[in-house]
Amino acid sequence: MAIYENYPCQVEIVRKFTSGTLEGLTHTDRMGFMTRNDAKAWAAAVSNSTYTNYTVVSLTDIKTGENLDFTPVSC
Repeated sequence: MAIYENYPCQVEIVRKFTSGTLEGLTHTDRMGFMTRNDAKAWAAAVSNSTYTNYTVVSLTDIKTGENLDFTPVSC
């Protein structure tokens, strides 16, 4: 069992790297959150942070396949 499966809201995250050796590449990962709003808040925070070298492109609820309507930040 993956650790994200312990959370009520399980999401698949697609992130695009904006600098560094991975610039231009995308990576898909899975994470768990308590609520959908928590997932969206996290995605907005890391996408707008000057400390991360990526932006979140999409969030998808793993259980339902529903897009969480996260509006990506432009690079």
